[in-house]
Amino acid sequence: MQKPASLRKALHAALPSIRSTPDRLAIWIEDGAVRVRQTESHSFAFHYPLSILLREEKTDIAIVVHAINRWLRANQPDLLAGGAGDSYKFETDILDNGTADILFTIDLTESVSVARNPDESWAIDYLPEPDPMFASDAPVEGLDGTTPLAGVDAIVADGG
Repeated sequence: MQKPASLRKALHAALPSIRSTPDRLAIWIEDGAVRVRQTESHSFAFHYPLSILLREEKTDIAIVVHAINRWLRANQPDLLAGGAGDSYKFETDILDNGTADILFTIDLTESVSVARNPDESWAIDYLPEPDPMFASDAPVEGLDGTTPLAGVDAIVADGG
């Protein structure tokens, strides 16, 4: 799976507090599932809730959410499409007036293509996310082709 490492890298880049003390960020998966069908294709998908824990975080939670939302635009855009339900969940343990432990839980999916090579070996590739601009008639607001987390350092400079 590639998304947990990608999100860790994005949070590390966006949050000075995590850059200076990376051991305060923990990421794990519980109750993941593999979705596969008995078809001619050997492809499958991972579906799992990703837990992201920031310990003793002093950065405003809105800044952290913004960093996650920027990552989601490229890596799980269907969570930002709107409609019924939450995009993802969070819990906080407020330690004092300026510090909290924050736990986010995000349901992620990773599609994997499996194809037989001419030499009878298998080629396994993670598929890119579908472009949300083509997923429906309504474009996702703010999706302007910028790279995830571009400019976030300027936002979090005061919050770190």
